[in-house]
Amino acid sequence: MKFREIFVFVLGKTPQVVTETLYCLMHRDPPILPDEIHVLTTVEGERLMRQGLLEEGHLEGLFRDYGYDPLAPEHFHVVVFTDDKGRPLQDIRTTEDNERVGDFITSFIQRLSQKPEVRLHCSLAGGRKTMGFYLGMALSLFGRPWDRLYHVLVPPELESRPDFYYPLPGSTTIRDAVQLAELPFVRLREKVTLAGRSFKEMVADGQKAVDLATFQSRVRLDLGQGRLFIGDKEVSLPPVQLALYRLLLLQKTKGCSRPERPYCGDCTDCFLPLAELSGPEPYREILKGLLALYGPRSGQVERFRTKWEPLGGVSQEVLLQYISKINRALGEAGVKGAFYAISAVGRPRQRRYGVMVDRSLIEIQ
Repeated sequence: MKFREIFVFVLGKTPQVVTETLYCLMHRDPPILPDEIHVLTTVEGERLMRQGLLEEGHLEGLFRDYGYDPLAPEHFHVVVFTDDKGRPLQDIRTTEDNERVGDFITSFIQRLSQKPEVRLHCSLAGGRKTMGFYLGMALSLFGRPWDRLYHVLVPPELESRPDFYYPLPGSTTIRDAVQLAELPFVRLREKVTLAGRSFKEMVADGQKAVDLATFQSRVRLDLGQGRLFIGDKEVSLPPVQLALYRLLLLQKTKGCSRPERPYCGDCTDCFLPLAELSGPEPYREILKGLLALYGPRSGQVERFRTKWEPLGGVSQEVLLQYISKINRALGEAGVKGAFYAISAVGRPRQRRYGVMVDRSLIEIQ
């Protein structure tokens, strides 16, 4: 597939990086020429860019000097950052300005990356360090395998010359001095779910996904076989304890009150008070688990039913004993981390019980 080549620059006060980057890419084999150029900048950056690239003709001159048709004006786009009131930013001076620029760059890259026929060529050079950081992070969040990230390298003696925009034909020494580094970046696009709208929220979502993949193991409970696996470790539990653990896993997957959240994180809204755990509904769910384990004609099931059904559920005291034994069995099986143990949250008389493992990692058969 032939890509539509879109170049994205974040500019401060050095518009030269546009022509320097274009120069390097048009000298690749095969040449890479832009179908569109997008420049994201401030009011002052726009003034310097228009003066140097357009009014002085350096952008058109680059194409003509090396035998290419100049880019049509309608394919050269300049976007000026705005403040919270929609006014163009003269400069990035405050924390609020900085956050708005980050949000804008991130959403801009997100929008362009939705088109599979587009290949992005993004330059870190030329803007404030934070602008380059935001652009690199945006590519990590939304970039595809075919997108590219660059940094142009120019010797100090040329970098200090305001009249230098690109090596002229025949200047072999200068030509070899201007180089373009292609920078690798971690691609998270297919690995994370981003529900956040701001840059901070998206990074937080990305971090949660990385933490999830790195620190939490999959939990698989096969009720038909009576087996529980945490990652590659099997945990041996008696049937009643296995049925109770299943109940708390189901509470994570089916009892979630915040399904719009892509990750559980530190949310404990699905945890149940001990008084509720000892009630009729949890009792019936535990009984359902025992029926699946033993079968409907089992004496074990009948003894459980005879003991607890008249009381309307398993007593709180016995439930606490089961919880303690389950947690001990997890430790004896070599399961590390508090994600899988049955945890208690809240004040002593208001404690609620559940498991912290993310619901997306739970598999119940």
